[in-house]
Amino acid sequence: MKKKSLLFIVVGGVVFLIIFYLGVGNRGITIKETTTRSKEVGDFILHIHIANVEEGIKVFSSLQYTGEGTVEVEHLNPLVSVVLGDEEHQYENDITIKQLSNGNIYHHPNSNKVFRMVKDSPCKLYFQAKFKVNNEEITIDHKEILQAL
Repeated sequence: MKKKSLLFIVVGGVVFLIIFYLGVGNRGITIKETTTRSKEVGDFILHIHIANVEEGIKVFSSLQYTGEGTVEVEHLNPLVSVVLGDEEHQYENDITIKQLSNGNIYHHPNSNKVFRMVKDSPCKLYFQAKFKVNNEEITIDHKEILQAL
């Protein structure tokens, strides 16, 4: 009888720990505050917005042209690659061409990304906008350190 009670307590404890870990201990991490940043390189500004959403952390990015006249921006997809931690930036081979005039803000369809972060997730996002204008390659890099709650 004592062996059955002890076994019941041990099994119950293990089940409790599993439920606790999956339900609370591995719950998604949220950031302390919504973050908005801009980084200017030449005639272009990379705009970044990071916010908490139910699914995790949502990252929005866009590119603004501030130069004179109209330019043709040629890029692989996505326009802005966003990775968490030490992941590699990856681009598809499809080329997109977009004309921009002074003040235009380009929101590429793949410019929104959701990250589901858990307890051991790296807390650094790396942004890379890589494109060509008049056959000149332009790269805008940015690192954002996330402050988790």
